[in-house]
Formats: sequence, C-alpha cells, structure tokens
Amino acid sequence: MANKPNKRPSTPATPQPQQAPKPVAAKTAAPAKPLPNMINQDNQTFSIRNLCIILGLVSVAVYINTIMNGFVMDDVMVLKENNMVLQGMKAIPELLSTPHMRGYLIIPNDLYRPLSLVMFAIEYQLFGLSPVAHHFFNVLWFAGCSIMFFLFLDKFFDRKKTAIAFIAALIFAVHPIHTEVVANIKSRDELMCFFFAFLSLNLYMNYMKDGKMLQLALGVVTFFLALISKETVIAFLAIIPILFFFYDNTDKKRAVYITAGTILATGIFLGIRSSVLNAYDANQPSATVEFIDNALAKAPSVVSLLATKIVVMGIYLKLMFIPYPLLSTYSFNSIPFADLTSIWFWLSLAANGALIYFMVTRFMKNRKDPWAFGIMFYFGTIFLFSNFPFLMGAELAERFAFFASAGICILMALAIEKWVIKTDAFDVTLIKSSKVLMILAPLCLIYGGLAIARNFEWKDNVTLYKADILRSPNDVRLYHNVASALAEDLYPTLKDTAQKLATDKEALTYLRDGTKIYPDYADLYVEMGRIYDRQKVYDSAMKYNKMALDLNPTNFTANNNLGSIYLTAGRYQESIPLFKKAMELNPNFKYAYLNIARAYVQLKKYDSATMNFNKLLGFEPDNADVHSEAGTAYFMAAKYDSAEYHYKIVLKLKPDDANTINNLGAIALNTQKYAQAVDIFKKAMALNPNYINAYSNLAKAYYFSGQYPAAIDIINKEIQLDQKNAIKDIPYIALCYQKMGNMPEAKKWEATAKQYYSNFKLE
Repeated sequence: MANKPNKRPSTPATPQPQQAPKPVAAKTAAPAKPLPNMINQDNQTFSIRNLCIILGLVSVAVYINTIMNGFVMDDVMVLKENNMVLQGMKAIPELLSTPHMRGYLIIPNDLYRPLSLVMFAIEYQLFGLSPVAHHFFNVLWFAGCSIMFFLFLDKFFDRKKTAIAFIAALIFAVHPIHTEVVANIKSRDELMCFFFAFLSLNLYMNYMKDGKMLQLALGVVTFFLALISKETVIAFLAIIPILFFFYDNTDKKRAVYITAGTILATGIFLGIRSSVLNAYDANQPSATVEFIDNALAKAPSVVSLLATKIVVMGIYLKLMFIPYPLLSTYSFNSIPFADLTSIWFWLSLAANGALIYFMVTRFMKNRKDPWAFGIMFYFGTIFLFSNFPFLMGAELAERFAFFASAGICILMALAIEKWVIKTDAFDVTLIKSSKVLMILAPLCLIYGGLAIARNFEWKDNVTLYKADILRSPNDVRLYHNVASALAEDLYPTLKDTAQKLATDKEALTYLRDGTKIYPDYADLYVEMGRIYDRQKVYDSAMKYNKMALDLNPTNFTANNNLGSIYLTAGRYQESIPLFKKAMELNPNFKYAYLNIARAYVQLKKYDSATMNFNKLLGFEPDNADVHSEAGTAYFMAAKYDSAEYHYKIVLKLKPDDANTINNLGAIALNTQKYAQAVDIFKKAMALNPNYINAYSNLAKAYYFSGQYPAAIDIINKEIQLDQKNAIKDIPYIALCYQKMGNMPEAKKWEATAKQYYSNFKLE
C-alpha cells in the first residue's frame, strides 16, 4: 500500500537544543587481508609488458611453420636472383640509390623501396640464401607489428581500455589475410612499413603527452623509414591530422608540429624518390598497366569499370571477416566484370555505403568516436589500392589489405566490448572473462587454424598454385603459374625420365587449359616453347615462341628463347638480332648476354663475344662457367693475358678443376713457356688421369721443348686411353724420331698414322 503524506502540524514545533556529540577515540585498523580474487596479481599478470609478450608469442606460434618453406613467387626478384642483394652488405649504398627492381629487372615505372632490400643484403651476408633465416625474420617483424599496433591502441584509448586494445591486436595477430605478407619473403617491405608506421604513431602520441622534442624527431625519422620501406604509409598523411586534431588533441600546437614533421618526411622521401627514379629513367607513372596484371585495364565499358571496382571493394570487406578462400593472384577471370545488374555490385555498394554512413554520423556526433576512427583507418588505407585513384598493378591482392585490416580489427574489438562485455572495458582482466573467451577463443582458433593451414600451402610454387587453382579455376595466370612451377621448379629436381616426361605433359595440359580462358596471353606460349625446346622438339618450340611474339613483340623472354633455338640450330646470324632485342627490352636479362656471346664465338667475332661475357659478369662476378667461356674467347682471339686472368678466377672458385688447369697450360704452350706448360699439364693429369686433352697438350710441350722420348711415351699412353683422339698426335711420334735421327722409326710411325686415319675414316 502506498505511503500517505504526512499531515502538516497546526503549530510549529519548538526546536530542542542538540548536545554536541562526544568524541570517539579512533581505533587502529587491522591490516586488510588480500581479497580472494587476487585482482592485484591479475593486473600484474596482464601488464603491458606481459601482454606484449603474449602477442609476440601468438604471432610467432601462428607463423612459425613458414620457416620450413622455400622461396616462392616474387622472392626470386628481391632476393634469390637479385644481382645487387646477392653482393651482400657492400651493395647497400647502391641499393639506397637505385630503383627497387634494378637488381633484377629494368622497368619504366619502378618504385623506390630500398630498406627491405638492404635488410635482405645484410641477411644474405650473414646467412646466405637460407629460406629458413629469411622466413624467420619475416615472422619476427610480424610479431613486432602486432606489438606496435597494440601499444598504439592502448595509447589511443588513453590506457583506459587496455583489454580492447589487446583484443584488437590479438585478432590482428591471428588474422589469415596476413598470410601472404608473412609467408612471402618479398613482402618484408609491407611488414617493415607497418612496423615503422605504428612505431612513429607511438612516438607521436608520447610527444603529445610529454612534449619532448626528441620524441617528435624520432617519430619523424621512423615515419621516413616507413616511407622508404613501402609507400603504403602515405595514407597516414590523412590519418595523422585526424588522429591528433580530433582524437588525441590535448595540445593543438604539438598536433601542428606532428603534422608538419610528417609532411616534411614525406617531402624528403618524394624528393629522393624522384631523383633516383629520374636518374634511371624509371619514373614513368603513365606506363600502361597490363591486362593480365589488372583486368580493369580492358574493362568493356565505363559502367563495367566502375561496377567492378565496387565489387573489388566488397571482396576486400568480405575477406576482412570471412578470410576464405585466400589466393596468391587475382587476375583475369577470377573476378568477372560486373555491371549494374550484378547482385555483387549492389551488395558491395550497400555494405561499403553503410560503413561510410555509420562512420560519418558517429563522427559528427562525437569527434572522438573510436568506431568512426576504425572505419576511417580502414577506408583511408584501402583506398590507395581500390583502383579508384589509379589502376594498381593487380586488380586485388591480399597484401594490399595488410594495413586496412588493422581498422577492421579495431571494429571487431569494439563490437566485443559493446555486445559481449556490454560495458566500457576499463578493467584489463576482462580479457579472461568467460563471456569474452567464449567469443575470442573460437575466433582465434578458427582464424589461427586457417592461417597455419595457408602457411603450409606457401611451401613452394607448385604447392601454392595447385592449391589456388582448385579455388579459382577461372584465373588464367594461375594456369601459367602452375605450369611454370612444374616445368621450371619441379622438373630440375627429378631424376627419373618417366617422371620428367609426366611433369612436362602435366605442365602443357595446364598451359592449353589457360589458352581456353584467355588465348591472347603470350606467356602461355612462351612456356610451351620452353618445354618443347628442352624436349628438343624444335619445330614446336619455334612455333610457340613466334606465336608469343605475334601477340606481344616486347616479350623479352620469347625473343631470347627463339634466338636460343636458332643458336642451337647453327643459325647464328639470325639469332643475334633476337638476343639484342631481348637485351633492349630488359637490360638485366642475363641469359641474352650469355647467348649472344656464344653466338659471336661461333661466328669467330671474339671481341663482341668477350664484351657480352663481361657484361654478364657484371651481374654474376662469381660465375665460374662464364669466366671459363670468357677465357676461352680471349684465348681464341690470342689475347692470352686476358684469358689467363679469367682462368685464374675460375681456379679461385674451383681449385681442382682439371679443365681450367689444362687451359692455363695451353696459354703457357702458346706463349712458348714450355717448361711451365709441362708442369701445368702434369697437374691436370694428376687430378684427372683420364683427361685425354692434357696428354695431348703435354706431348706437344715435351716435343717443343726438345724432350722427344718423353713426348713419345705420353702419346703412347694417349693411344692406350683413346685411339681415335690420339690419331692427330701420332705424327708427332714420327717427328720426334726424325728429330732424334732415327728415320726407320720415323717412317714406321708415318705409316702407322696413315693406317689409323684409314681405320677411323679421317682425313
């Protein structure tokens, strides 16, 4: 029953005087006992330091299986066959002052990303071409990225939501969309860029709090390091002002300094970049994007171009939440052209439009809304790769989403706070609450499991491309990639002839299937020609290389390979223009230098031959085989000093090479240093007792030095080893006896020589 109101008294009551309360003596409080939930210990367990260690360990655990993988995809360009990187640390000044791909390929629209190449050069100096070492460092850099992302978010939330910062970083650490970046050694540039970018943000946020100029200076320096790792961080030119003028905006003056420092670092980078690229004529941004790299280059209409770009944005968004299937390439026709009737166009437009609307409305209501920041970060970093500002070198790539995924991870963590925790996550120990673990544990297990499984697929090119073609059977580049991996990677490792033939047959099947998807893809025919050339089916090899050149006359590989077929057929004069064309199209294409040098040797144009051998040695200064061929070309040109120089380099690289020792003896023989020649030929024979040319040369050295009995003895031993080869030396026995005045024996051996010539039908 409801309480009734008090009645108002008819007369006011007389107030009674109150007595002062008696003082109460204070008692000494007993020491408090520790609470049973041990909150203090939990807070220590979940300290920033320990959370960083956990993130590092999780990152390593998810990606440690990549260290068993080999070199895959573009690892060849930046490391395995990069002529500058393979010089080790002495190449660092050159790496810092040349375009990104200069050590492997010369292209008109190159980039400036020297820092990852510098790291590869250092690692090569220390560990050689060790996939284990290079993959291990990728894993460590990724662990650093996860930690830097967490530290930034912890500062972003002003240390009040450490649990949310950790959850976001944990999702980032296990997200499968990062497998391409971590498992592909080449993507070290992306890892280093992310690490230094977020290190820079951490230093900037420290500066906003403490105001120390050293923090600002270090922030600018690390931002510059991010820029020379990869240009992706250029998106921070928009993110940093938003961050420090709206979110962490305690001091406007400091925000101005941070923005100005960032712009200064960017200006310096762009200046250096422009200078380096211009110096090598590699700054042509208008260079055509190839259709096979980005199918949008030949979209059937403007409407289709726009619709397909929006579909691509939808795929990126879908992969952020459902990272399956993951693919190494997205070329024609893995993403079919869309139009305004495509359901995927409308779904993508709706999803991305809703995110943008949500971002704008929340930001307008609260300039410090973290949801709005997460969405802004996502769109700000994915926009560069969206094909809207310009067409990218790939229509879509998972590595392009590396930075952008951080924004989505923020949104996922905020969603857990809002709909699972259902209160502001001020207590870091909420990480281990049952409600959070019920969501976070399955998510991490699923994401982490997908990432680990995908890492195994990056074992080698064959494994990777075969896995991907099952998920993307309409991608023409995958058919080329699988065939190339079979023919160029797997084939050389096989010893059984039947297995080799089966591998070539399988590769050709993939190539023919690829032509059904896109018959104008020249590289398919180049690979067919290469396989037929190896099988010595030269008519087919010639046919397919010519087909490739009809489709793409600037394909330097097809030019070289067709020239190689002519070289094999003895059509030396016809091969030379093709090799020259290959070198013109790609001045770093070392095989063309080797082939044209060999053609010139056959044409006895030794000066041209040695010039091209030396150009090749500029790329591979320690290639013993090329030094040997160069030495022989100089020898044939009677330039014995130069020949000796190259042969001695071969001996440094291969100290027990009997053939090279024999060649040095031949130089001594031709320069009439007979005693020296004798000693050298004896050494060659000691290394290889069956080396017939050494016997022949030693016999001549003995003859010309007047040691006739010794010459006769060696030729007789030569006859016992190889009668056919010894025929040309038998006349020297007759000459030796003639020199010694024994004419009967001389005539006898003259007759013997004629008999040998008759028996072997030689003239």
